[in-house]
Amino acid sequence: MAIGAEAAVEAVEIEAFATEIPSLIPLSKTLYSLAQERFQKVPVAFQTQGGATTRPSFRVPFRVQGGAAIAQGTGDGDSLGRGNASVWQDFVLAPVWHYAVNEITHLAQLATNGKKRGLISLKAEELKNSLDSAMAGIEGIMYGDGSGAITQIPTTATVSSGSGTGNQTSFITGVRAMAFTDNQVVQIFPSEGGVARGTATISINDPVTSTLWFSTALPAGTTTGDYIMVKGSSGAVGSGVIGTTGWINSATSGTVAGINRATYPSRISSPSINLNGGAITASLSQRIEALLGRAMGDSNKTKDSGIYIFGEDQALAVAQTNYYNRQITQNSDPDKNKVPDTSRKYFQGTFGGRDVHISYVQPLGRVDMLLTDDWYIGELVPLQLYDYGGGNTVMPVPDPAGNGWLTSNQFAYEISFNLACSAPRHQLYVYNAAVPTI
Repeated sequence: MAIGAEAAVEAVEIEAFATEIPSLIPLSKTLYSLAQERFQKVPVAFQTQGGATTRPSFRVPFRVQGGAAIAQGTGDGDSLGRGNASVWQDFVLAPVWHYAVNEITHLAQLATNGKKRGLISLKAEELKNSLDSAMAGIEGIMYGDGSGAITQIPTTATVSSGSGTGNQTSFITGVRAMAFTDNQVVQIFPSEGGVARGTATISINDPVTSTLWFSTALPAGTTTGDYIMVKGSSGAVGSGVIGTTGWINSATSGTVAGINRATYPSRISSPSINLNGGAITASLSQRIEALLGRAMGDSNKTKDSGIYIFGEDQALAVAQTNYYNRQITQNSDPDKNKVPDTSRKYFQGTFGGRDVHISYVQPLGRVDMLLTDDWYIGELVPLQLYDYGGGNTVMPVPDPAGNGWLTSNQFAYEISFNLACSAPRHQLYVYNAAVPTI
C-alpha cells in the first residue's frame, strides 16, 4: 500500500523546481461522466426488508410481450375468440457501494505546507488526484457484467507471479490495464460465482504495453481465463454494478436484474454482429441501422439517441479504413511546393452520423451502440467525499496495534449507484473486429 508518507513527496519539496508538474497517470473522459450527461438520473433508496419481503431499491419497467393478436374470420356470426393482452415486466436493481480512500502522514503535509516548503499543497493536490483515481476506478466497473469483474484474463495473456521484486514482483501482460488504478487491491476468481483464489496489489498500470504490475505475488493458481474483480465483490453475477457488457449482451440464458432471458426469448438480449476478424467498414453503420430496425422498428423515437462506444483500437481502424485508405485530392493547399498534410490530429467524433465516445477500457475488437434514452443511473449516493460525522471529511487513522492514533489523516470518496437499461433489445454491439497494430 502506498500511503502518502514524506518519502513519497520529497520530489516536490522546496529544493525542487518546475513551472508545471506533469502527472504520469493516464486519464481520459469516462463513461461515468457520459452517463451523468446523457443517462436519466434517478435518486434511489437502498434495498430494505418490509413485511418479510425484500423491497427493491428501484425497478425499471418495460413491455416484453404484445397482445391482441390478429386472426381471420367471416364476420357472419362467427366467434371472435378469446383475447390476450400485453405482458409487462421490470428489472429490479439495488445500488452498489464503492470507496476510494486516501491517506497522508502528518510529516508529508508539513513538509509541503506553503510556498516556502513545497511546490504544491499536498492535501489540496491529493483531494483532486484521489478524485481522478476514484473516477478511473469507477470506469473499470462501468463496463462490467454485474459480478464485480473488471476483466477476464485473456487466453493470449502472459501471467507471471513472484518472478521479480518491489513494484515488479508479478505481472500480467495482455489485459486492458486502463481499467485499473495504481495501488488497487484486486481479487482473482477462477470463475464468476466461484471462490476467490485470493488478492493481489497492483503497483503500476501500463496501458501502453497492456501490462498490470503487482507489488505482491499473485494468488496461487492464477492463470488465463481467471477473472480480476474489484476488492469486496462476492464474484456472483448480479452482486455488482451491471455495466455495458452485462446489459448489451446477446446471451439467451441466465438472468439480468432478476429477469430470466430464457422466459422471453431474444427480448432481453441485444442484437450483435460478429465480424469474425474483419475490419470495420463505412457500411457497418447501415448494417447496424438495419439490425436495429429489425429489433425496434423505425418509428421508435429513442433510436435518435444512439451513441457509439469505440476503443482506441476501433477508432484507429475506422480512420485507416474510412479515411487514410482512400485517395484524397488536396487542391486547396496554400503551399504547392510541399506535400500536403492529409493526417488528422484527433480521432473522429462521429460514425454513421452518431456521436462517438472513445474509451481506453472498452474491450478490444468491440463496438457498442447505446441508445442513451433507454438508460438510467440510479444513485443512492453520488460521487462525493465521505462524511465521517458532523461534516468532517478528514479523520485521523487509528493505530491497528491499538496504541491510540497514527500520525496520519485520511479522507475517502464514496459512491453508491447502479446502471439500468430499460431496453437491452434496442442496444447493439459488434465484436471480433480486427484489431490494428498500434
